[in-house]
Amino acid sequence: MQQKVDKLKENSILGIEAKANLSVCPGKSGTIITKDKKVYGYSLYSRMTSFMEKNNIPLEDIYLIKELTDEEYNKILKFTEEEIINKEYECKPQRDSSSIVFGKLESKLFYYPNCYDINTEESLYDKTRKLIEEIK
Repeated sequence: MQQKVDKLKENSILGIEAKANLSVCPGKSGTIITKDKKVYGYSLYSRMTSFMEKNNIPLEDIYLIKELTDEEYNKILKFTEEEIINKEYECKPQRDSSSIVFGKLESKLFYYPNCYDINTEESLYDKTRKLIEEIK
């Protein structure tokens, strides 16, 4: 399943991922927006918990959330250029979890773990997640 997620990431224009290493349910989950205007969700957990069993949550899952309109896709591209590529961020290490923003715009790859806007201290992950939630 990780290979499928990696293939989606290779074709992404923007994505977010949250990792929990020492939590009750260690693993990662995220959202990927691809060049072909599709939004995917995924989750990859290390072990099954009773909560996951009770709620029928699989250990590994990749699913299509939606196909973007041209307007939504252009909004994502504009956000990526203005809010990610053309801004400076500071990355702060965290011990047992991380939040990552990643993707590729034209030939520019980006990967920002636990980053905050230098001027506003706003989390890049939170800002990006908010945008993605708006288009879902």
